[in-house]
Amino acid sequence: MYLKDYLYGEYIVEPVIEEVINTKEVQRLKNIHQGGASYLVNPNCNVSRYEHSIGVMLLIRLLGGRIEEQIAGSLNYNVRVE
Repeated sequence: MYLKDYLYGEYIVEPVIEEVINTKEVQRLKNIHQGGASYLVNPNCNVSRYEHSIGVMLLIRLLGGRIEEQIAGSLNYNVRVE
């Protein structure tokens, strides 16, 4: 799967991450605003929970995180790093 993020750039992700991203639970995040109703006051603050989750996953990848940490980041879970 090819991902393009305005902040982190372009990436090809592993099939397991593609499976996670394509689940209905993650896809429904596209319709939820990260900042609540703040986008009504400032339309430039219109980021979805989906975009945030993908950004977290890409940041973890950029910092050298393991695949498990990337998946956890995309799902907004906390991971214990050893």
